[in-house]
Amino acid sequence: MKQVKYIILIFVVSITLWSCEQTFLDVKNVEAGVTVDDMYTRYNQIQGVVWATYSFLPDGLNEVWREAATDVAEATSEGSQAQFFNKGNWNSIINPDDVWSHNFQGINQANSYLANKGQVDLEYIKTGSTETDSTNYFKALNNVKFMEGEILFLKAFFYFELVKRYGGVPIIETALEYEETSSWENLQRNSLNECVEYIVQLCDNAAKIIPSDLSKYSWYEDGRVTYGAIKALKAKTLLYAASPSYKTAGSQYNWEQAAAAAHDVIQLGTYSLNSTYEGLFGSSNAKSKEFIFTRRYGSMNWVEYNQYPISFVGSNGNSFTPTQNFVDQYEVINNDGSSSNFSWDNATHTANPYANRDPRLAATVITNGTKFKTTTIETFIGGNNGLPKQNATKTGYYLRKWVNTAIDLVNGTSADHTWCYFRYADVLLSYAEAMLNAYGPNADPNAYGLTALDAVNMVRARVSLPQLSESQLNQEQIERERMLELAFEDQRYWDVQRWNKGTEYFNKTVKRVIITKTDSDLSYAINDLENRKFAEHMNWYPIPKGEITKTGWEQNPGWE
Repeated sequence: MKQVKYIILIFVVSITLWSCEQTFLDVKNVEAGVTVDDMYTRYNQIQGVVWATYSFLPDGLNEVWREAATDVAEATSEGSQAQFFNKGNWNSIINPDDVWSHNFQGINQANSYLANKGQVDLEYIKTGSTETDSTNYFKALNNVKFMEGEILFLKAFFYFELVKRYGGVPIIETALEYEETSSWENLQRNSLNECVEYIVQLCDNAAKIIPSDLSKYSWYEDGRVTYGAIKALKAKTLLYAASPSYKTAGSQYNWEQAAAAAHDVIQLGTYSLNSTYEGLFGSSNAKSKEFIFTRRYGSMNWVEYNQYPISFVGSNGNSFTPTQNFVDQYEVINNDGSSSNFSWDNATHTANPYANRDPRLAATVITNGTKFKTTTIETFIGGNNGLPKQNATKTGYYLRKWVNTAIDLVNGTSADHTWCYFRYADVLLSYAEAMLNAYGPNADPNAYGLTALDAVNMVRARVSLPQLSESQLNQEQIERERMLELAFEDQRYWDVQRWNKGTEYFNKTVKRVIITKTDSDLSYAINDLENRKFAEHMNWYPIPKGEITKTGWEQNPGWE
C-alpha cells in the first residue's frame, strides 16, 4: 500500500523571511496537510516549497549577539546567550548557537524537493497557452528550472553553516524519515575536506542553472538566488577552507583556489562599492550595488528597541555595545593626510579621542558627544546615557550600525531593514587575503588585474583612508581591515576561528572607557571590563550530545 507522506513547512507568518520587495514581501502561504504527490505535481505548490526552504537561512539581525562573544562587543544584559561563550559555560548539551537540527531540516527539505521536482505538471499551463502567446508556459518552464538552482544553492548554504561550526558533518543526498530510525542510524560523518568539496560541487551545479544575466527574466523576483550569490558562497567557502584551522582539520584547498574563486565574483562586473559606508546600513540600502545576497525583514523596529541609547523612552537595555579593544583599532587621520594608529599615550589623540578617526567609527559606534537624533549622547559617569543609569552601556559606547534613527520608539514607528549575507567589500577583502597568502602583497601572476594591495586600498579609498604601501600589507593588517569593515555583520567570530586565533583574540580581557566630567573637562580611563575564556578546542563546536548518543560518532576533540 502506498504510504502517504506530508511535508512540514516552517514559516514565520508575521514577518517576511528574506530579501524581496513589492508583493514578494508577503510570506507565501502553503496549504497544510498537502500530500507529497499533490505538493510536487502542482506548479503553484512547488513554488511554495522553495519559499519554505529559504526560511532556513540564518536570521542575520537576530544573530548580531554573536559579536558580543568576540572582542568587538559586550552584551549589556547578563542574560545574553553571548555570556555562555564568554564565560566558557557551553558544551555539547548547552550551546546557545546549536544550529545542527535547524540546518539539517533545511537540507532535508532541499533533498525532498530534489527528489520530487520532476513530478511538476505544467501541461495545464501549456494547454491554456495560445499559438500567439505562450508566455506563461515558458515562464513556468524556466521558473521550475531555476528553482532547482536555488535549492542547490540553499543546500550548499546550510552545509556551510554546519561546517564552519562543527567541521565534518554527514553528507545526505536523500530525504530522511526521522520517525524511521533505519533511514539515518547508519549515517557517518564525512571529513571536513569532503564537505567543502560537496559545497563547491553544489555551487558549481547551481551556477550551471541560474543565468549570470537575469535581466530578461523580469518575473524573477529580487531577493532570489543569483549567479553572483552562488559564486560568492563558493568564494567564501574556499576562503575558509584555505585558512589555518581548516588546513589543520584536513582541508586540501589552498589560497590560490580561494583567490581564483573571489576573482570570479569580481570579474562579473555586477557589483561595486556603495558610494558611502554608512549608507549600507540604513533603510534605503536594499538596492545597493554592493549587496550580493540579502535578507529583507520588512517594516519592524525591534533592532532600535534593543540598540537605542538608554535615555530614549522605550529602549530596553538589550544592547550589544562596542568594546574599547575594538574602538582603539580605528586609525587617526593626521593633518598631512597620513594616518597613524590611535594611542592613549599620545596627548594629541587623547585630547579629543574620537576626532579625525577612520570614518567607519562614526558609522558603527555612538561615542560620547555624538548627536543621535536630536540628543547629544553623554556616556560619561552621570551623563544622560552613562552609568549609573540602569542598563546603560558598560563599555562607554552604543551601537550605531543597523540602527535607523528615523524610528520613534514612543509612537512605535517602524521601517524596512535589510541584512546582508554577502557584499562586495567582503569579496575584495577575501580576495586580498587569499592573494596575499598565495602570491604576496603586490603580485598578480594570473593577470587577474588586481593585486592584494589594490583590493585592500579600494575598500580604504571608499572612506578616504590613506592608501597602504606594499610594506604595510600583511596578514595582521588584513585581520584589522576585516574587523573594522565587517564589524557587527557576523563575520568576526568566524574569521578569528578560521585563523585559529581564538586564544589570542578572545581569551583575554575586554576593555571599557570610564569618562569623567569635571566642569567642562573630560578625562578618560581605560579599565578592565570582563575576563573572557576561550580554549583551543572551542574553534569547533561540539556535536550535540543527542546526536553522539544516537550515532556513536566520535565527539570533536576537547569536548565530552
